[in-house]
Amino acid sequence: MLTVIHKACGGPALEANTAIGEVCALPVERFPFSCFTCLEDILEESELRLSEDLGI
Repeated sequence: MLTVIHKACGGPALEANTAIGEVCALPVERFPFSCFTCLEDILEESELRLSEDLGI
């Protein structure tokens, strides 16, 4: 499973059970949105990174 991480706080940027949280690319029209963890506004894709959880 891929998780979208907010670089500034290191926490999940999106709630895990959302449709957008289950895709590999974020549509540009979704910006800005608030980080799920710290509630800071995320203005662009460069503020995010993807992390893969292997579930091991």
